Amino acid sequence: MNSTSEPKKKSLFDIVVPKEKLGSRFAAIQAAAACEPARWMVDDIFQTFEDPDNNFVEQFQTTGFDARYFELYLYAYLVRSGFEIDRSQPAPDFIVKRDDVRVAIEATTVNPATSGVIAQRGKVVEGLSENELKEYMANELPIRFGSPLLSKLRKRYWDLPQCQGIPLVIAIEAFHEPNSLIFSDNSLSSYLYGLSASGSFDLEGRLSVSARDLTEHALGDKVIESGFFGKPDVENISAVMFTNSGTHAKFTRMGYQHGVGCDRLVITRQGMFYDPDPDARDPAFLAYNLDNPPFVESWGQGLVVIHNPNALHPLPHDYFVGAVQMYLGNDGLLKTDMPPWHPFGSQTCTLHIGEYKAKLQKLYPSGLLISSITKESFRFLIGMAVQDQNLILEEDGWFADDAGAFLGVLVRDKVDDDWGYFVLARDQYMTFRHIESGVSFPSRDEARQHLFSKMVKLLSHPRRIFEQ
Repeated sequence: MNSTSEPKKKSLFDIVVPKEKLGSRFAAIQAAAACEPARWMVDDIFQTFEDPDNNFVEQFQTTGFDARYFELYLYAYLVRSGFEIDRSQPAPDFIVKRDDVRVAIEATTVNPATSGVIAQRGKVVEGLSENELKEYMANELPIRFGSPLLSKLRKRYWDLPQCQGIPLVIAIEAFHEPNSLIFSDNSLSSYLYGLSASGSFDLEGRLSVSARDLTEHALGDKVIESGFFGKPDVENISAVMFTNSGTHAKFTRMGYQHGVGCDRLVITRQGMFYDPDPDARDPAFLAYNLDNPPFVESWGQGLVVIHNPNALHPLPHDYFVGAVQMYLGNDGLLKTDMPPWHPFGSQTCTLHIGEYKAKLQKLYPSGLLISSITKESFRFLIGMAVQDQNLILEEDGWFADDAGAFLGVLVRDKVDDDWGYFVLARDQYMTFRHIESGVSFPSRDEARQHLFSKMVKLLSHPRRIFEQ
């Protein structure tokens, strides 16, 4: 008898090495009930992931956990943001295409130092005083970033046939110590541009920013030259991409948004986020429960693209969607184009409470707000221009919740003269798609009541992404 069962899905959690060789962090997430959303999300992304070196699973399970997790995060961002991806070559890690523009991406990480001055004199962040932390960020952290960047520079990827004539980007994340992910891009951008920015406030609280040139970064006897973008051969590097979000916590939150573990887990996130006030003295602090999030998190939230002003092949400014764009302005100051809700650093806490989750939700219901929006806003959000009049359906009311997770639209059937509604939510590529509908209501008011009831029911569950 022929088997008609579907082939088994690939899984990064099917053990391929002796158990005694498993990395401790991999073993922890493989077994923990609280890691269910991350495991599901990792394997969902892994289904289409190509491994030209044929060692990705082994490294993820043993000594390369952080680097492989970061590489998988980059792939998740790219594939779910609409890029065409080519991994047919062993180097660089990705050749991507969007809007007919091809870009090469090579990933690297900042790892613990095993020799030299940094291994001997490097600081542990926990317990540093305020002044010691400033010194760490001004000197030690740029030196730590400089080492893998210079190593990648010596590889001369731009000489490879598949990289010639196109922008080349180095993607980097720091994993050199347990607290390395608390740092934003400040130290890296200072090293790349050779600039140190500072702000001052007048008597009315208005902010002015100035910058001074940096020549070097020093730790003990180790001194490196600042201004990576001004070094020989670096004109072949179009940009450096930074994140402190390409981690297990990111996959946990994204898996939870897909609806995994929502009936058993409580997940909270807190951290420092971008404040859009141009005179803000400090970043904004945000804490929220993922059961009632203030936004739908994208894979690009937390990415920073730092553009090289001397690039031979400049990267299109908004090529990497959803990311912060950092560049050098005509006035010699660093400029940033910030998307909403950009995190400088955050922490995610996951608690498995099992059957008590349902009881907790009854005791502490979440607040909800659904309000009317314009037709133009609705069309903008779904990525469609306002179209000519439909021959059968007439739109007559557009709605969104306060976090922009779900959209609703009321329609009148001009043939039957009755009413209906459609509810839209994001798919895995962050594009709004139809997920629910109702028809044949005798009045607009009744259709609206059913639309609100449906949106409230959807909002009462943490799921925010609906795969198509």
